[in-house]
Amino acid sequence: MTRVWLNRAFSSVRAVLDLVRQGDQTGEYQLVCSHPRPSFPGFLSAHEHAIEPSGLSEAEYVQFCLDFCRERGIDALWPGQAAQAIVAERERFAELGVRVLAVATPETLALLEDKARFYAEARRFSIPPPQSLTFATAADFDACYAQLRLDHDVLCIKPSVGINGAGFRMIDEHRGALELLLQNAMHSVHLAGLQAALSAADRFQPMLLMEHLGGLEYSVDCVADGRRVLALVQRQKPTASVYGQLIVSVPAIEQAVQEMTEAFGLRGLFNVQFREGRDGLRLLEINARFSGGIGYTGAAGVNLPYLALKGWTQGFDALETTAARAGTRVLELLHYQHGEYQHGEDFA
Repeated sequence: MTRVWLNRAFSSVRAVLDLVRQGDQTGEYQLVCSHPRPSFPGFLSAHEHAIEPSGLSEAEYVQFCLDFCRERGIDALWPGQAAQAIVAERERFAELGVRVLAVATPETLALLEDKARFYAEARRFSIPPPQSLTFATAADFDACYAQLRLDHDVLCIKPSVGINGAGFRMIDEHRGALELLLQNAMHSVHLAGLQAALSAADRFQPMLLMEHLGGLEYSVDCVADGRRVLALVQRQKPTASVYGQLIVSVPAIEQAVQEMTEAFGLRGLFNVQFREGRDGLRLLEINARFSGGIGYTGAAGVNLPYLALKGWTQGFDALETTAARAGTRVLELLHYQHGEYQHGEDFA
C-alpha cells in the first residue's frame, strides 16, 4: 500500500480524491488530506485527514511537511500549498523515503508562475499568449497603454504573479467608477481611476497590460510523462446564457499542449488555459496543479487524477488511457465517495 498525502489545496481536491478512489480498484493508495479548516470538504473523501497549523513561514511550512511525512509514514507527497518550495527540497523528502510528485523542476515552476517571463518564453508555441507589455510604475503604464491601444480597442491588466484571476481587471474608458460599482462590473476598472491608483505608488510589483480576449475560454486538464501528452480533457467553459461545460476536441489545442509538455518537461497532472480573441486562440497560462474543474474530467470518461498518481508512483510507460467523450455537456459534478462528520470534530 502507498500512503499519499495531499496537503493544503483548493476544495477541488475532493474531486481528485474521489476519482483516485474510483480508479483504485485494488486499494493500492491510502489517501491522506490536510487543511487548516476542520470543515474542509476534502476530508470527506480521504482515508485519513489532519488539521494543518496556520501562520507558518514558507520554511516553517516545509519543515512541518517533513515532520508530517515522517510521523505519518507518508510514501508520496502531492503538493498543493508551497509546491515550489517543497519541490526545491525534494532531496530532503527523499531521505525520508518520500517521493514528491512534481509537475516540473523548481525553476520551471517559478517560470510558470511569473506570467511576464512565461509569456516571453511562450511566444514560440503554435498558440501564443496574448499581446502584452509589463509595467511597474504609473509612467510605464501610460506608455504601455498608449502603445497597445493603437492595436486593440479594449485592454486589461493582471499581476505578473497570481492565481485564480486575482487582480484581473478589464479597463473601461467610458463608465465611471460609480457606474461600474452600481452595475456590479466586478472585473472592470475605470481608466482614470486606475491611473490615479497607480500614481499613488512610486513603484509596485510588475503587472501585465494585455489585449482583452472576449471569446470562448478553454480549460485543458492533462497527464503527461515529461515528453508526451498521454491523456487530456478539453473543456469549453460556458457563456453567460449556457449551463455546464462542453467537452470538446480541438486539434490545435492538443498540438500546443504537446509543444509545452516537451518544452517544459511537464509530468503528471496539470492544466492549461486558452481563450479566443480577435486573432484566434491565445494561451493564458499553465497551472502546474489540478484545476478547479478537475471533477468534470471524470464525467467525460477519463480519470486523470488516478492516471497521474499511478504514473508518478508506478511509471508512465504502462498507463492505459482512453479518449474523452467529445460533445458531452457536463452540467454537474458527481462525487463518487460520500462521508459525514460533525462540525468542529478534531481530525488530527
